[in-house]
Amino acid sequence: MKPIYLLLVGLTTLPNMLRAQGCPACSNPALQSSEKLEAGVDTLQKGSLRMTFNATNGFNYQGGHEHDRGLTAEGNEIDVPLHEHLVNLDFLRSEINLEYTFKTNWTAWLRVPYDIKKQTANINFIEPASQYEKDAMLRNRDIHHRTETYSGVSDFRLLVSHRLNGFLTKKGRLDVAIGATLPFGKTEENPLAAAENGEKHLHIQFGSGTFNPLLELHYVVSLSDRISMGLYSINKVPFYENKKGFKAALETTSGLGLGYRVSDWFSVRGTLASFSQSQAKWNGVADPNSGLISFNSTINLSFRLKKGLSITPGYRFPLSQRTLSNAGDTFTYGHTFVLNVSYFLKQK
Repeated sequence: MKPIYLLLVGLTTLPNMLRAQGCPACSNPALQSSEKLEAGVDTLQKGSLRMTFNATNGFNYQGGHEHDRGLTAEGNEIDVPLHEHLVNLDFLRSEINLEYTFKTNWTAWLRVPYDIKKQTANINFIEPASQYEKDAMLRNRDIHHRTETYSGVSDFRLLVSHRLNGFLTKKGRLDVAIGATLPFGKTEENPLAAAENGEKHLHIQFGSGTFNPLLELHYVVSLSDRISMGLYSINKVPFYENKKGFKAALETTSGLGLGYRVSDWFSVRGTLASFSQSQAKWNGVADPNSGLISFNSTINLSFRLKKGLSITPGYRFPLSQRTLSNAGDTFTYGHTFVLNVSYFLKQK
């Protein structure tokens, strides 16, 4: 999937990246509405209902590792010359978000994502190899990663948010949200155990199979009539294994953004953010296909139209990144396009 859907996240869509165990850009999805990125002391009125559509299109996310094992036609592992598994991932995440204000400045957020993940697997022959050895390398590659497309619903996110107007300064505003993931995404059996036994398996999965606590903080303040500053932190804190022995990784996204209001309906925003992900575990064993520290930048354009409609396209690009293990297939960021479209279905 090339960047067909030229779209991009608002200010929070940065370190969305995951590992081969999940979907890059899926762990910390786009902010639910560009409205959260604008400065002001806006009070959320009881009975208001907002719907937001987010589309995130990432392409050329790279993974892979060196390998020296092959698989015979009979299914036996053999030693082969050193080679490299090359894995490329393109993905599209479409997400519907609903925000309902059930009490003044108290809002429930529900995020429902659907993912399409296109994986391409190749081999780089590092050392000279015979055709027999190359065939064995390809068979072994195919039990680990294959050129296939996967799609499905990922874990939902449900949070309750409270807005504090006049926080720190008269023109400052803080949204504090707590909640949990809802395990609707498909999970896989332990791929590490399957790999040890030479069995076909899948590293990509759509959920964690657990309810994971969420904490989000979004702060925005006006620095002048046209310039605003935003700070945010998005956190997922898994604390137990699912029935298949998988414990998801701890993830933290933090960012700083500056926005410039060109007119009442058009603004520009630039954001720097860091993403930190620990290694996930299978039955207590660290998954080498997880763990990432990255820094990213995002440029957004925000169009605020009539009747509560806002449209925010943008582009995110990696600045630096480091995987926690060289033995796995942690995907490093490629380029990402995102679109955020927000509309008040009911505004008080």
